[in-house]
Amino acid sequence: MVRPFLIVIFYFLSTQLVLSQRHVKDSLLNVLEKGAKGIDKVDALNQLAYQFYDYDDSVAFIYANQALAEAIKIKYPKGIKNAYTMVGLGYASKSMHQSAILNYKKSYAIKAEDSDNETAYNLTLMGVTYRDQAMFDSAVIINQLAIKNIGNSVKYNLSTLYKNLAIINVKLWQNEQAIKYLDSAAAILRDYPDAYYELDVFSTYGQAYQNLLQFDKSRSYFSRMCSEAQKLEDYYHQIKCLFNKAQLEYRKGNFPSALKSGLDALALVEIYTYPPQKVDVLILIGTIYIELGDYDLANKYLFQALRITEKYKLIFETAQIYNEIAWIYKDQRNYPLALNYTDQSQTIREKIGDRYGVASCQNVRGLIFLLQKKYQESLSEHEKAKKIRLEIKHPEGVAASIFNMSLVYVELKDIDKALSLQKEAIAIEEGIENTFSVSISYNHLADLLIAKGRLDEAEQYLERSRLLAIKSQSKLLLRNNAGYFADLYEVKGDYKKALTFRKEYQSLNDSVYSEGTAGKLAEMQALYQVEKKDNEIVLLNNERALQESQLKIQRSSLKIQLIIIVSGIISFLLVSTIAFNVYRNSKRMRKLNMAISEQNEEIQAQAEELSESNQVLTDLNLEIVEKNEEIQAQSEELIEANQSIAQINKNLEVKVDERTTELKQAYKELDTFFYRASHDFRRPLTTFMGLAEVAKITIKDQNALELFSKVNDTAHYLDKMLVKLQSISDMGGQELVYKEIFFKEIFDSVCDAFHDDIHRTGIKVFPEIKLTESVYSYAALIRIIIENLVENSIFFSRDKHPVIQFKVYPLDGDVVMEVQDNGEGIPDEYMPRIFEMYFRGNERSKGNGLGLYIVKKAVEKLNGEISVVSDLQGTIFTVRFPTKQS
Repeated sequence: MVRPFLIVIFYFLSTQLVLSQRHVKDSLLNVLEKGAKGIDKVDALNQLAYQFYDYDDSVAFIYANQALAEAIKIKYPKGIKNAYTMVGLGYASKSMHQSAILNYKKSYAIKAEDSDNETAYNLTLMGVTYRDQAMFDSAVIINQLAIKNIGNSVKYNLSTLYKNLAIINVKLWQNEQAIKYLDSAAAILRDYPDAYYELDVFSTYGQAYQNLLQFDKSRSYFSRMCSEAQKLEDYYHQIKCLFNKAQLEYRKGNFPSALKSGLDALALVEIYTYPPQKVDVLILIGTIYIELGDYDLANKYLFQALRITEKYKLIFETAQIYNEIAWIYKDQRNYPLALNYTDQSQTIREKIGDRYGVASCQNVRGLIFLLQKKYQESLSEHEKAKKIRLEIKHPEGVAASIFNMSLVYVELKDIDKALSLQKEAIAIEEGIENTFSVSISYNHLADLLIAKGRLDEAEQYLERSRLLAIKSQSKLLLRNNAGYFADLYEVKGDYKKALTFRKEYQSLNDSVYSEGTAGKLAEMQALYQVEKKDNEIVLLNNERALQESQLKIQRSSLKIQLIIIVSGIISFLLVSTIAFNVYRNSKRMRKLNMAISEQNEEIQAQAEELSESNQVLTDLNLEIVEKNEEIQAQSEELIEANQSIAQINKNLEVKVDERTTELKQAYKELDTFFYRASHDFRRPLTTFMGLAEVAKITIKDQNALELFSKVNDTAHYLDKMLVKLQSISDMGGQELVYKEIFFKEIFDSVCDAFHDDIHRTGIKVFPEIKLTESVYSYAALIRIIIENLVENSIFFSRDKHPVIQFKVYPLDGDVVMEVQDNGEGIPDEYMPRIFEMYFRGNERSKGNGLGLYIVKKAVEKLNGEISVVSDLQGTIFTVRFPTKQS
């Protein structure tokens, strides 16, 4: 599967098509097969890792680690630098962002001759990793650092850095700054033309101008991108073409046409899978279904997109999906859920600095309050959204906020104020190339004028709306306009015209419904094709597995034949030697034959004894069968008893459920407050940490570095405390995922997270996993336990030869985890209290007294138990839990 960062690889270094890439891979493999050594071997391994990241991440990661080990062995700086970048890319493919950043930084720290290209590539990947985590401030600083330090010497790659900065600015709705960066990228591409680079620049130009409502320019750039994408057979940008067409039709109100283009894009996404792009397509299709009022299908696509964003940690898109889901629940009058989702969305968007998204959340919340008849709260939210939209220069959003405020005043029966606001919104919309929005506003204004009795003026606005609806070819707009005309003529008393428009309304409504049905049929066909392709892939994989099995059998057969031939030759030589010895020593052989005859008689006697023993065993087996039948009868009796007990328990559970309902509701409210509070505090902390990390690279003054180090330590301390508090909440409220547990990977990931502390204290880590079967449990809880126990061992490690041992082994159907250290130990008087919240038994402890409390809670969640043994030689924490969770 193609990862989010592989597109960077594709446009950054690759200028060859798939066939030439395959040729390069074959050539590199030939180099290794011929016994390449030293620098040649390292370069070949690094290039193979780079090539395989487009096809098989696991194979690429193996080559990258081999390259790193070999480069370190021969002390080859440029090879080490490149290998660290490739290893970081492997971690990024597994969504292990911190490990990826750590390896990118190691690569950047290595100085090597003639390595400007490698440095540029490494910094670009680092910036993309920060961007994928929505750490936009850090991503901008890294890209600017790359431009400042290496841009002049690597002009060819400089355009990519400018384009990456433009993408960040488009996401944050800083469109004018994005265009400045794109102009810089385009100027470089004029001197260093390359079709692949230009495609992405054209695409970003189109997005920026679309946000600025300059649709002619936007269409021009998208058309250039589509034309070039067709020539190069570039699926990524062909999908973008269909996506942009769907967006345009959506803005014009042609929802069936928009849906068809969106489904066509989805069909291509199944061929060329790039998760962020697939998410964009799924969100657009879900949004179209919201407009069509089909909330079941809308939820289907939005939650499918949400599964992808959570898997790849795409928090920017996750926030967008949350707000769309909130809109659905708003329309379904499920206000608590709607507010919950829009609150989650706004929390994320405030954290990453997405002001455009924050205004969208405030807009949805304002509409929810309107439906709840909380009119002042609604006006307050729309005012907040309007203020942000004015500041980021989003006139379309400003008009929408004013329009929604007009709706509030209609409910307050202040029609004059509503009319004033509606005219203000129309004044903005008339300057925007969006006939759909203007037509809607004209209809709404006419409805207000009808309420005021200004019928002639209302009819003029309805005529204008009708002309725009005809221009946009939107049957939905024409349908709504016909409904308002019917209302107007009923008030005028012209029932003949009113009836004519009622018939037109019904006809157009039937037409819209038919087109919507056609869209659904197209969707069903697309889903059928996707399932068909999935089945074909499964068959191909099965066929490949069968072929591999046949090859293994053939190889085994050849080995057996070879063994038989060699054995035959050896046997022939032995027989010849024996025959020669028999010929020379016939008398001796006669004596040996006699001895063998005696031995055969003894063997025969032993065989008779074995036969008698087998008979005894047979009798014992019969007795065992009889006992098994008795046990079976007893089991049936136990099953009947269990059924009776189950019925009793069922009745008891009903009573317990009734008594715990109120407790669950109170816990849910407390958990929501706890979740919001902890996330609000983490926003400034993550900014401090990101800036402090970047400062280590950009600032040279030692005093400043020490200050930043202290700021970073303090921020990490507070962040760890918030993470622990969140862990307590998550264990109670989070929906845990039951899956296979890879203890070694979890432990290594935890050690990576504490890499600096482990390196600083010189702790030696020894994992020992002794499992013969796969273990299934809740990975999130396992990680919480290991993370807090390892952190505890680090805090109380000794100065000399500190050691942490991590063991996992099976015991009587359960799993046992041990974390052992040779630290200070725990005094006997503190042992009864170590699992209490906020208890710290040592004055020099750097912790907050939550770690072991969280461990205890997580173990209880696993239905397990925890014990501790401690003395002056160290401490052993033992966790035992069942593999089958109830």
